[in-house]
Amino acid sequence: MPRTPDQHLQERILKAAERLWRTRGEKGLTLRGVARHARTTTTTVYKRFRNRDALRYALAERAYLQMIAYVTSATTVEHVSQNYLDFAENHPHEYMLVNGPAWPVIFGPGRDRPIQARTMARLAERYGGKPEDYVDANFALFLTGHGAATLLTAAPKGQARTAARKSCDAVIETLIKNIEIFRRRARR
Repeated sequence: MPRTPDQHLQERILKAAERLWRTRGEKGLTLRGVARHARTTTTTVYKRFRNRDALRYALAERAYLQMIAYVTSATTVEHVSQNYLDFAENHPHEYMLVNGPAWPVIFGPGRDRPIQARTMARLAERYGGKPEDYVDANFALFLTGHGAATLLTAAPKGQARTAARKSCDAVIETLIKNIEIFRRRARR
């Protein structure tokens, strides 16, 4: 009787890889370790992912989808920024996975950017104009948030992390209050 392929094998491999990444980071992500945790063979993992980088990119895509779902659940620009920082603080390994070596692929040309779209739409709803008028404002908010998120993922819980978060929240609030300086207006 021929063997039937395991329909859930790829998902098991990815979940095992996620667990290893979350608990051990970059060094914990080995194809042999993933195979062991997924209850399969290293050869089977190699058949689905040609190397560790391919597996890491697949994990980065999954983490990015989780981040999108969490961040875009916000109803205001302030909450988008807060959710972005919350995701980085609560999922530091996943945040660094998305914004590490995989970021040129994840944010490459032609890729959808739902967080950017949500932010610009919320700004247009609040301040008028079209979402495209807020490209520069979005980048100001993103770069501020990403800088703080990078610090938050690196710092242990404590005063430094709390101060970085508080400072970022204050800067984002100031940027939003002064959003007009970033707004692109249609040329007449």
